[in-house]
Amino acid sequence: MEIFSVLLILFVLVGAFYLVKIKMDQGTLTEREIKEFIDTPSKTTSIKTTNKSNESKFLFYINRCFSNYANFDGTASRSEFWYFYLFTSIIGAITLGIDYYFFTELVDKFGIGLMSSIATLFIVVPQLSVSSRRLHDIGKSGWWILICFTVIGIIVLYVWYATKSNLKLSKKYK
Repeated sequence: MEIFSVLLILFVLVGAFYLVKIKMDQGTLTEREIKEFIDTPSKTTSIKTTNKSNESKFLFYINRCFSNYANFDGTASRSEFWYFYLFTSIIGAITLGIDYYFFTELVDKFGIGLMSSIATLFIVVPQLSVSSRRLHDIGKSGWWILICFTVIGIIVLYVWYATKSNLKLSKKYK
């Protein structure tokens, strides 16, 4: 279990690093991203796009990922992917802490806790969806996600996730 904790911390740090890098590169939401979000069908939107604060951007992208939770078509910006990655890492850390505090015997017996399992069930499809759309944004097929089952594939995926958008290559996915 110690290696799982170390990997979780490593992934959170990598995600935080790329969020800082993206913030330095972009600064604010682009008009294209706001237009894409407004054009996507969504029943309820509680985020106002006129507020440019960091909290608003974080909630904007989380709402966008959950409103497109099973949409594997289209593209996702680096900001959208990394904010959702940060969100899933935070949820994972919180549920892991709850499992170790309240469900210790279950974790000891099965190796995974109840809260972590429930959170994973709710987050796995939106995470796969935003990952696929992020790969589309750099001109790759969403099926490249499957290379995460190899050790070197994880590194390649993180490099691709951090790559700037390529409008020429991503046109076929829009």
